[in-house]
Amino acid sequence: MLNEPPPVAMSISEFDPSGQSGIIADIKTFAAHNCYGVAVVTALTLPQPGGKPKLHTTPSEWIKESILLLVREQNVRAIKIGMMCGRASAEAVCEVLDANPSIAVVVDPDLRGMGDAAGSEPAAAEIVRTLLVRRATVVTPNASEASALAGIEVRSPAEMKSAAAKLVEMGARAAVVTGGAFERPFDVYYDQEFSETLAGERFKVEAPFGPGSTFASAIAANLAHGRQPHDAVVMAKAYVTEAIRKGYATPSGTVVLNHFYRIHQAPRVIEAESGIPEPA
Repeated sequence: MLNEPPPVAMSISEFDPSGQSGIIADIKTFAAHNCYGVAVVTALTLPQPGGKPKLHTTPSEWIKESILLLVREQNVRAIKIGMMCGRASAEAVCEVLDANPSIAVVVDPDLRGMGDAAGSEPAAAEIVRTLLVRRATVVTPNASEASALAGIEVRSPAEMKSAAAKLVEMGARAAVVTGGAFERPFDVYYDQEFSETLAGERFKVEAPFGPGSTFASAIAANLAHGRQPHDAVVMAKAYVTEAIRKGYATPSGTVVLNHFYRIHQAPRVIEAESGIPEPA
C-alpha cells in the first residue's frame, strides 16, 4: 500500500546557483515543511560582487508550458512566485493562474531582477502591480518594494500598514510588508478583516542573504497544507527566524540559513536582540 502523498508546492522563480535564494531555497523550504516541491525556472542568475546578478532568461512560452505540465500532472496546492523577467513571463504565469483559481499564490516581488529584463524598476513595479498583486493570496514585499508598489514612502509601522492596505485594495487577499532592514525589525500583516504588527529579532551577525525568498516559500508551504493566510504568515516567520538563528557560515564567511534546522544539530546558535516596534 502506497503512502499518502504530501501536498505539492511549486516555485516559479530564478535559479540562484548559491542556493541562498530562488528555486533551490524554495525547494529546501518546501521539503522542510513536508511538501513535495516542483519548480519552473524563469532565469539563470550569476551573482556579481557588489552588483546585480547576470541573467539568462527563460522564454515565456517555455515557462507557460512547464507550469501547465506540472499543474496537469501534479496536485499543486500552492505556488510561490519570485523573479519574473518581463511582462511576457508574468502574463504567461497569470494565464495559468486564472485557469486554476483554487491554487494558493504567494507573490514575492523581486523588482531588481525584473528591472534588468523590464528596463527599469518602475516598469517592474508596474508589472507586479497590474498583473500579479491581484492574483495573490499573500504578497510579501519588503519596505522598499512596498514603497514602489503602493506609491508611498514606507519607513514606519503606520506607513507599512498603509502600503499593505493599498496592496489588498489592489486585489491581494492579504499582504505582509517586511521590515528586516530597519534597526528594529518587524513585519506588518494586513487583510480585509485583520492587521497585526509582528515583532522580530536583530541578530548579532551580518544579515544572511535570501530570508525574504524563504519566508515567501514557507508561507506557500503552509498554505499548501490548508492553513489560512494569517496563520501561514506567523508560522513562516517563526520558521525563518529559527533558520537564521541556527544558520552557519560558508567558507567565504557568508551567513546562510539552515533550512533543515529541525532535523540537524546546529553547531552554534546565533545570538539575537529583541526588536519590538512602536504600535501602529
